[in-house]
Amino acid sequence: MKALITTSLAATLMAACVSTTPPAPANLGPLHGMPPQFQVLDRSTGSAHAASGPDCQSPLVDPRDGTRLVLMRSNNGAGDYRPDSIRYGLTISQLLRVDCHSGRPLGAVPAER
Repeated sequence: MKALITTSLAATLMAACVSTTPPAPANLGPLHGMPPQFQVLDRSTGSAHAASGPDCQSPLVDPRDGTRLVLMRSNNGAGDYRPDSIRYGLTISQLLRVDCHSGRPLGAVPAER
C-alpha cells in the first residue's frame, strides 16, 4: 500500500512539473514598413479580407504589395508568420508575430524555440 501511495504521489508531482513552452515575447523595436493590419488571403478567390475570428489563418497578405505570410505556429490568438521574402526588418532567424483576431503586427520573435 505504501508503494502505491508513493508511486501515486510521484506521478502527481511529475505531472505538476510538465509545462508548455510559453511564447517568446514579441519585439517591434527594429521592424519597419509593415501595414497597420495584414489581411487573410482567400486561396479559392484570390481576394483578401480583414482577419477576424479566434483562429489564425494562412496565408496572410500585405494589402499594399501582396507580400504573403505563411503561418508557422500559433498560440493564444497570436500567430508567428514567415513572409515570402525577407522584409520588415526581420532576419532569416525571425518570424513576424501577428494578432490573429485583428491582423495587427505584434513584433519579431525567434524562428526556433
